[in-house]
Amino acid sequence: MRLSGRVVLCDLFGAQGSVLERNVSVEVVTRYKRASLDRLATMTALIRTYLPELGENATLFSLHTVVLAGALSAYSTPPPGLQAAYRAEPDLARFHLELKDSLKLALTATLLGVLPRP
Repeated sequence: MRLSGRVVLCDLFGAQGSVLERNVSVEVVTRYKRASLDRLATMTALIRTYLPELGENATLFSLHTVVLAGALSAYSTPPPGLQAAYRAEPDLARFHLELKDSLKLALTATLLGVLPRP
């Protein structure tokens, strides 16, 4: 399954820094951050398998993927009131993209930015 199909996970990524990590004990956040770093290392290893030319930038790309997924999910899944506004005035939605399209655009730009230059 693609990341864009896991909207709840993307929403949790978005809430991570602004809500989840601010309202828990030191023990919980320490355990969570250790697990997060382990998952980031796994993600980085997978990326390096397919894009070995990224080298150390694979970690940065992995981190940016999580951050972008969290940020873009909030904008890509507007609440009902905003959806109604978009229907009433379609011009308001000119920069609204579905999560899949937003992630593809943002991650492509990020990937191009972290590729080593000759």
